[in-house]
Amino acid sequence: MVRRSRRRLAFTLVELLVVIAIIGVLVALLLPAVQAAREAARRSSCSNNFKQLGIAIHNYHDTLNTLPPGTMATQLNVAGSNPASMSWMPHLLPFMEQGALYEKLEPYMRTRNSSGFPSIYMNTIIKTLVCPSDGNSPQDGKGAGHPLDDSIPPDYNDGFVGNYLLCHGNQVLTAAVSKDANGIFYYLSKTSLASITDGTSNTVMGSEVLVVPQVGKRDWRGRYYRADHNSSLFTTLYPPNPKNLADQCRTCDAGSPSYAPCSANTDNQFIVARSRHPAGVNAVMGDASVRFVPNSIDTLVWQALGSRSGGETIGDF
Repeated sequence: MVRRSRRRLAFTLVELLVVIAIIGVLVALLLPAVQAAREAARRSSCSNNFKQLGIAIHNYHDTLNTLPPGTMATQLNVAGSNPASMSWMPHLLPFMEQGALYEKLEPYMRTRNSSGFPSIYMNTIIKTLVCPSDGNSPQDGKGAGHPLDDSIPPDYNDGFVGNYLLCHGNQVLTAAVSKDANGIFYYLSKTSLASITDGTSNTVMGSEVLVVPQVGKRDWRGRYYRADHNSSLFTTLYPPNPKNLADQCRTCDAGSPSYAPCSANTDNQFIVARSRHPAGVNAVMGDASVRFVPNSIDTLVWQALGSRSGGETIGDF
C-alpha cells in the first residue's frame, strides 16, 4: 500500500502573526524615511518659491530703481489717502507672472473705490507665496463669517492670505517706528539695494509665517490686500519658531493653535518667523539667495540680519 504525503496548503496562525510583525517593523522603519523625504521635497519647493520671490523683487528694483514699499497704509492700522492698506505684494504681481491680475486690481489699488469691483480678484491664490509644508495654507479670505461667494465687497474681504512676509527689521512696530524701521521694508519705504550698507547677502528680505484659518475669527497675519503695518511684515527681534511667545497683532485669533499663538495689540506689534519645517525656516536674503535659518540661530545674529545698515559683523549661521 502506497502512502501519499499530505502537503500543507496554508500558514499556521503563529507564522501569520510573525509575518505581520515583520511587516509592521518594516513599516515603522520606513515611514519616518518616507515622511522625511516628503518634507525635504516640500522644503525644496518652499525654497524655490522664495527664489522666485527674490528674483521678482530684484526685477522690480531694476525697473523702478527702488524696492517695493513694505505697506501703503498711511499710519499704523489706519487706511487714509489712496492707495491705502495695500502691502508690497500687489506691487510685485507684474513681476511674478501675474500681470493680468495686476491690471484687474490696479484701479482699486489707486482709488480704493469698491463700486463695481468684484472680490474674486483679491481671492486669487498666488501659489508662489504658499509653503506646501503648512497644511492650513493658503486661505482665500472668504472665511471669518463672511458669505462664501465672490460678491463680498472688498472692504469686507481679507483676500488671499499667504506664508511669505518681508522684513521690517529687528524692532517692535509702533506708529513712529513703522514710518522709519531699520529693515528693508516699512511704510512707504523706497529702499534701494545700494542703501543696504550691511550687504545684501547679510540682510534678510523675507521669511515664513504660519497661516491661521479664517474661520470664526479674522486673523490678519499674512494678509496682503488689506494690510495694516505688520500683517505683511515680520521682525527678526526674536528667533524663528520661538516657544511660548505670541505674535502681537491688531486683529488675530488669540485662540489659535499653539503653533501660531497671537495676542491682540494695537500699539506695539510684531510677527515672528514661523514654519512647519523641522528645526527652522527658509529666508530670502537681499541678494535673492535663499538660506535655511535654524531655530537655534544666535539671537543677536538674527537681529543683525534684520537691519539694513546696522554695521554689525555677521559670521556663519
